[in-house]
Amino acid sequence: MLQRIFSFGRQEAHPSDGGNPYDRMSVVTWVLVFGLILSLLVEAPATLVKFTALGSPVALEFSAGLWMAVVLALAAAAGTESIIRTHPRYRVHRNSLTWAYWALPMAITIITVLVLPAVPTSFLQVLVVVTAGILLAFAFNSLYLTVESGQVGFRRARLVLNVLTYGAALLLFLFVYQTRIRSLVSSTLVGVTATLLAIELLRTWDRRAQLVLAYGLIVGLLLGQVTWALNYWPLLPGLTGGLLLLLTFYLSVIIAQHGLQERLTRRLLLELVIFTLIALALIVLFAPGFVRQEGTLPLPPLAP
Repeated sequence: MLQRIFSFGRQEAHPSDGGNPYDRMSVVTWVLVFGLILSLLVEAPATLVKFTALGSPVALEFSAGLWMAVVLALAAAAGTESIIRTHPRYRVHRNSLTWAYWALPMAITIITVLVLPAVPTSFLQVLVVVTAGILLAFAFNSLYLTVESGQVGFRRARLVLNVLTYGAALLLFLFVYQTRIRSLVSSTLVGVTATLLAIELLRTWDRRAQLVLAYGLIVGLLLGQVTWALNYWPLLPGLTGGLLLLLTFYLSVIIAQHGLQERLTRRLLLELVIFTLIALALIVLFAPGFVRQEGTLPLPPLAP
């Protein structure tokens, strides 16, 4: 199955002397799939770290799953780097945005490790791992095809990456908001992962690595703050909260893209305002949580 996925766009790509990229894609994908399975089997005592943040005591539990997420994310980054290095145009772009290609595989890996323990049955866990492997295979192949913007298959690969990125963002937002974990943890998790996903969406718009990183960090910081604010709305269901975070992420990335191109105009801002109002209206009408049965809006409780 993975070989068929890697054949997507294979004729358009021409490996350099650095090695066959499709062999590396296969190896990296299988290593990550094995690591995802291992994350379910590894049992280790959690490390509890206590400290004071913003005037209140905080206790963070660093479980084996969290450490596996970090290890597999680093493995995904290293594997992506080895794949990109096989591209014949790598030497041209080596001083530019090579590290930005790591973002999407790292995000997919982190999200999968976090979601797996919450899956109720072993069969569904296997299905999640297989799905993650297929998505990683598509991601690696599409990333390779977007190294050179003029090559055949670039637009199709870019479309695949956009779908994967926004899909991963929605899954992350739904999962984090549904679990209702502490704001310090959830905001940090959303902020870091949103930064990675934003970098993937922005890297093809500008080759200045520091500028893309700066915009990605701004998007991640904004999503972290919005997550923190939404956590004070206890009656808001996970689906509605996830959709609001996705809307914020989408608008932030669009503004950042046009900012990188220096095409941020009043007309664009007006279009985004209209789009936001329409999207919010649809969420209010169809997503659960905004309107109670008696027709009133659920408001967060007032502080004593």
